[in-house]
Amino acid sequence: MQSVLVTCQPRPEILAGTFNPEVFTASLSPIIEYYRSGRGVIDSIYTNAELFFREATYPTQGLRLTLAEVFGRLAGDMMVPAIHRLETAFGGGKTHTLIACTHIAHRGTELRGLIQDFLDPELLPEPGSVAVVGVAGDEIPVHKPKGNALVPYTLWGEIAYQIGGEGLYREVEEEAGSYAAPGKTYFERVLRGRKAIIMLDELAQYAARLEAARPDGANQLAAFLMGLHGYARNHPGIAVILTLASATDAFARQTELLSKLVSQVRGEEVSEDDALGIGEKAVKGVASVVARDAVQITPVHAAEIASVLAKRLFLSVNRDAARATAGEYIEMYRRNASMLPEEATSEDFQGRMIASYPFHPTLIDFLNNKLASAENFQGTRGVLRVLALAVRSLWLQQQDVTMIHACHLDLRSDRVVNEILGRTGSSDLLFVLNADVGSVDTGTLEGGRSNAELADQRNPHPEGHPLYEYTWKTVFLHSLVGREEGLDSKIFGLTESEALFCVSFPGLTPPQVHMALEEINESAFYLRYEQGKYFAGREPTINNILARIRKTLTADQVKELLEATARKIITGGSGLFHIEHDVSLPEHLPDGKGRPVLGVVALTAETIDVEAMVTTRGINKPRQQQNLIFILVPETVTVQGISRQEGLFASPSTQVQEARQRIEAIARQVKAMRILSDRPQSYGLNPQRLAEEDFQKRYREREQALVTAVASIYTSLYYPGAAGHIVRKEIKTSGGEGGMPFIEQIRTTLINAGELLTGSNTTQADLLNLSRLFFEPGDTITLEKLRENFSCRRSWPVLESAGVFEQIIRAGVQKGVWCVYRMGAEDSLKPAEFYHRENEIPMGVNLAGAGYGLVTVQGANQRGWMGARRPDPARVRDGVLYTISGGGEATVREVADNLAEKYGEIPARDFQEAVVTLVKDGRLLAFRGAPEQQEKPELIQGPGAALYTPQPNDVLITPAKAAERGWVTAGRRAFTLEGKEGAEKLLPLLRRLGSIYNRGARSTIDSLDLADLELPEGGLLRIQLTGVTPGSMKALAELFEVLAGVVAKGEHTEAFLEILDPADDCPLIQELKK
Repeated sequence: MQSVLVTCQPRPEILAGTFNPEVFTASLSPIIEYYRSGRGVIDSIYTNAELFFREATYPTQGLRLTLAEVFGRLAGDMMVPAIHRLETAFGGGKTHTLIACTHIAHRGTELRGLIQDFLDPELLPEPGSVAVVGVAGDEIPVHKPKGNALVPYTLWGEIAYQIGGEGLYREVEEEAGSYAAPGKTYFERVLRGRKAIIMLDELAQYAARLEAARPDGANQLAAFLMGLHGYARNHPGIAVILTLASATDAFARQTELLSKLVSQVRGEEVSEDDALGIGEKAVKGVASVVARDAVQITPVHAAEIASVLAKRLFLSVNRDAARATAGEYIEMYRRNASMLPEEATSEDFQGRMIASYPFHPTLIDFLNNKLASAENFQGTRGVLRVLALAVRSLWLQQQDVTMIHACHLDLRSDRVVNEILGRTGSSDLLFVLNADVGSVDTGTLEGGRSNAELADQRNPHPEGHPLYEYTWKTVFLHSLVGREEGLDSKIFGLTESEALFCVSFPGLTPPQVHMALEEINESAFYLRYEQGKYFAGREPTINNILARIRKTLTADQVKELLEATARKIITGGSGLFHIEHDVSLPEHLPDGKGRPVLGVVALTAETIDVEAMVTTRGINKPRQQQNLIFILVPETVTVQGISRQEGLFASPSTQVQEARQRIEAIARQVKAMRILSDRPQSYGLNPQRLAEEDFQKRYREREQALVTAVASIYTSLYYPGAAGHIVRKEIKTSGGEGGMPFIEQIRTTLINAGELLTGSNTTQADLLNLSRLFFEPGDTITLEKLRENFSCRRSWPVLESAGVFEQIIRAGVQKGVWCVYRMGAEDSLKPAEFYHRENEIPMGVNLAGAGYGLVTVQGANQRGWMGARRPDPARVRDGVLYTISGGGEATVREVADNLAEKYGEIPARDFQEAVVTLVKDGRLLAFRGAPEQQEKPELIQGPGAALYTPQPNDVLITPAKAAERGWVTAGRRAFTLEGKEGAEKLLPLLRRLGSIYNRGARSTIDSLDLADLELPEGGLLRIQLTGVTPGSMKALAELFEVLAGVVAKGEHTEAFLEILDPADDCPLIQELKK
């Protein structure tokens, strides 16, 4: 797609800077005077007929129709209208039309070679054959002084003078000098036998001043027009052209001027309201006559305006390029149709773009429908002035653009700013333009850049377009008119879809413009979004106040906020790490904690020495537990002696500086918002505005943005690695989560690196790797030494918790990787406690106690510790019963000591199994209390002992002894199944339990315990039921059926069942007794 610099050629006077903007403010009077006296007081392009038609005039439909009918009438055609009224609702052309009529009426056939596109040459009059009258109603006086008196100066007198000079005027002087409308004789004397074109411009203003001069002035004007129209209709060769705006169009935007003019006529002060009243009354009667007699013509239709402008500003425009460019625009609009007004994707709009090229239609609409509504903008003339300046600026700066939009107006040019702001009465918004968009005086502001420029600097467009400046400039321009009505005005501000439409072009898409609009609420001082519109206002926005607060903040305030945010984000509670915040020196990290220590380096620290932090706890103070030190470092800090991965071009110091500036900028904004939220009155702000502008939502968003930014800037974790050297791992938190998720990310990183051992590190492979680490010096090691190594040896991994250590030790014994022992007396040849795969460590054993150690399986065999056979379980049970039967009761410790004396050391697991079996079988009872107590304790007996773990001080008692003390009585009849035999009976029925109950089983399951059921992929399952009714058993039918298909009976699977008061005819009892 080609630039307009290539496809269009501006007029040389525009590029040379020799053009006079006032050339576009032509009026009819100087042209009339030129032909009367030969003196030209305006640009020759208007007085020179050849230049006027060749270079300054586009043959609009309205112009051609006016010329055809006017000069057809002069030629004697009575079929065409004699009276025409030029309508200017679409933006001008009336004065241009009147000038065209003047040139043709005076020069006639001399212009034959120029006007083929405008008028049939056959209708051209002979030069000098037509009397030309041109009266500007805003210039003609209504009276003039004569001695001490004021005598009337009338429109009909002026017409007579222009047609016949002083002589004709004298003939009708009596009527010409009277405010009363002339009669028929006047028209006969003035117009009879003549060809005349009478052009009456700005009749509304003349009517108002005439009405001010005398009460019936407007009525007399109406009477004159009625007579003139009547004569013209009935006589060939007379054509009347007039312009008469409605009272609203004529005076609504010019009440101050009207008041001044009326006051001059009356010689006394007339208020704007009174002047408006006079004007409305005056126009009413005149308008009635004109509406009845005149044919209305629009010189320039809306669709033709762009062509008129291009004709005046360019020598040539490449129409093929216009069609190609419009096609690319339409493709972009259709891709983003949901974001734009419906008009944008229509075929009609594509045609408008081609017609208006190189100007985008939204620019033409903005100038004609908005800026031209300003009282002093002068309609289409003002539009031409602005566009001429825009074209000159683009070509001088050689700025490549696809079409010219409002955003391309050069608001850094004094001339452009004065033209637009001055003529719209918006000079009071210059400070807004400088601060938010960028203009003439922006360089004098602190920092020398506007807010839009800063936004473009922070987030540059990939193709280099000043995205934010273009977007914010468009919002500003659309805020210049309609300010008095504010958001109720249709011409004040613009909606989001309108803004996207006005700014977007191929290469600068609607989504990108949308991003720039959203930034207004974040960064602009005076631009804002309210009630569905973007606009500029004089009152400072919340952003302006926040900017002032930010300037007052000290470095300590920002540092304090950043440190508090980091503390809030990185927390561990009682989890993996002991966390120390605001770390910068070795002494900030404690030693001897016995658990991992995470040092969070302060965001404001300049440089840290990680090696010193790991190896020392201060000058000349070596650190003992070096393996437990982890250091989290933000991007704002330089790490001494250790390089981290840098960017391809930016130096480390530059990256650190940029990161610090970025995080401090967010912190300053949050701190400023916090201060404003707490004390709005201190800054002259009504607290209600904070609610109206949704400030609290923005505040919460910024708070979260700070949390996210701080979390995402802590990217480097340093710790001693497997080789003993300091290593760095990158931490990437998704979205900058804080709290436990942040620590979880560190945990995951350490696990993946093999640096952190957790409860899941108990696989055979893990345990074998640890075995090589544990037994590197020899085949035995104390558990105390193991704990010390995990804390101090930098080549070792770290334990997640003390519980993980015990899990690993027990798992190693269970899987036969190592054995645990504790020696007794110093001269003992065998351990007092020895645990291996066949004799696992009981849960009651406290491995944190003194004397426990590990030995390899080979080492245990070499020492003869693995040779002894397990005692016969039946023999152990008999020994327990025998020991207790003598006195009827004894503590567990007493029984164990007695057996050790008789049979030697019995593994704790075997002894406990024997006790539990006897209690479950009802041959013994257990309780926790004193052997000699008489008060009934809570007895452990029967199936309730399935989960029982005997403790050394528990008391074992025979049923007879318990009955003697009145603790037990003869029990209810019960059906029971126990142990492995119970599993053999019950498991085959598991799948059918539900159907058995559906067939009529009515036994309540008082207790059911299925223990150590094996699962397919490893693991054990235990199920306990208590007090389950027949109805509940039916409801569990599907559960039992599923379980039967999943679980299997293993080596240690047991089942314990008790049904009290069983019914012999119950189907379940019958099945179980088979």
